[in-house]
Amino acid sequence: MNETRARFTTLLALIAIYSVLPLFFLDTPYIVFILAQMIFFTIFAYGFNFLFGFTRQLFLCVGSFAGIGAYITGISLRDGLMGPVEAVVVSTAATALVGWAVSVLSIRRKLVVIFTGIFTLAITLVFNNTVVGLANITGGETGFRIRGFSLGPLDILPYNLRFYYLAAAVLLAATALSYYLIFHTKTGYAYRCIMDDEVSAELVGVDVSRVKSMTALLASALLGFSGAQYGLFSQLIAPSYFAFATVDLPAQIIVILGGRASLLGPYIGSAIITVINEALKFLGPLTQLLYGLILILLLAFFRNGIVDFVKRRFLPWFF
Repeated sequence: MNETRARFTTLLALIAIYSVLPLFFLDTPYIVFILAQMIFFTIFAYGFNFLFGFTRQLFLCVGSFAGIGAYITGISLRDGLMGPVEAVVVSTAATALVGWAVSVLSIRRKLVVIFTGIFTLAITLVFNNTVVGLANITGGETGFRIRGFSLGPLDILPYNLRFYYLAAAVLLAATALSYYLIFHTKTGYAYRCIMDDEVSAELVGVDVSRVKSMTALLASALLGFSGAQYGLFSQLIAPSYFAFATVDLPAQIIVILGGRASLLGPYIGSAIITVINEALKFLGPLTQLLYGLILILLLAFFRNGIVDFVKRRFLPWFF
């Protein structure tokens, strides 16, 4: 009961922090912009964490899934094909379907983790080449701009702040739902079994294929939905915004640094990486090299992340 109360208190604290944090920087729009970006990347890392951390599905196409959501939404709005709500719904459903299909195919072909990674990396290459090749539709390498749209009651806020709160609401809702599934349903037990040993999980009655495919469906939907919002937030949809080095690499670092298969890991990792990225922005393209070195060091010496360290040393209930 004490652990449950502590976790619930932590969730309330997260809600409070994310609610008031930007209010301290209303006179500095750039910081609000960075905070909004941080939340979006936390969501991207969250999706990757459930795919890889909880179900051992190495999807190296997080940026592509976010890009699918952004491009379907952006093109629909730009060409007047549908309204913003319909466009976001369609893009979310399309991305979820692609993620589910990739998961099912990987499971049926019995692809191990590394081959799933190669398979999904190929999807990233196909996505990038398609976007560049269909320049008359997607704008090619330079992309295209879209106008912002109404967010209802949030329109009284500055533009970046509107999307900060929208993204924060999505992230916190995903966290609350994940908390319930993991700690109050059989889903958490299934995840723990899969992380320990998939074969043993099957033997104790866990439908591993179903758990994996449904997790891929939900995580991909989250990525597609957030990618659509990210495109509307930036108002520029270009392939560089959703490239492997731009989205996937930071998402992997965030998850590993914060802690795989943890709910707080993406929050912690994203905050740290955001500070590091801003502090070292003067390095320009060399920042990607730094990301690569950080990932190598984390994999070699710090694979379990900050959450695991805190759990072992200080707070056993940390999640």
